[in-house]
Amino acid sequence: MKKILGIAIVSLCAVSLAACGSKGAENKAATTPSPKVEKAVNKTTKAKTAEKNVIPTDADHDWFFKDNIFYAGNETMTLNKSEVLDGIEPGSKVLVLHTTILNNSEKEQDPSNFYMVIHAKQKTDTSNVDLTTGTLALDENGNSPLQAEQDNLNNALLPGKKVNTVLMFTLKNNNPVTIEFSNADFSKLGTKTYNVE
Repeated sequence: MKKILGIAIVSLCAVSLAACGSKGAENKAATTPSPKVEKAVNKTTKAKTAEKNVIPTDADHDWFFKDNIFYAGNETMTLNKSEVLDGIEPGSKVLVLHTTILNNSEKEQDPSNFYMVIHAKQKTDTSNVDLTTGTLALDENGNSPLQAEQDNLNNALLPGKKVNTVLMFTLKNNNPVTIEFSNADFSKLGTKTYNVE
């Protein structure tokens, strides 16, 4: 009987010490953050910061214009370069904006819809005039020199695909042109000015 009672007391003491040791470890873990946890938190913070600088590739974000990027939900336009070329009317000049358009949606998109939310303005002696879309002078074969990019703007763009396009505006004079970028509600998101001299 003494042996059984002794074994029971020793077992009870062992269980009691194990429980105390476990509580002490839990308290220590709760009060002292693990270095591994801190590193994971820092990596998460950096990832969120990096995400702010990433251009969305889906259609579920607010529209914006920043750093030559016009994100418009279903499509994203990148402004690459500009040039002034001869228009189809004798003596006319056209501002040509070379762009790349990406379809962010899961359906075909019409890139020419950008003309609804992108407006070009140029000051005359009396007004700040909305410029009309331009047409380039034809080459010796009767084709526009930028026909492929013009076609890309007017063709249905497949989901996830990217094409090079051009936007063109007929100039009134040599004054700078301000391009305004708007959202779906036609509220201005930003502007970019081009010198055309």
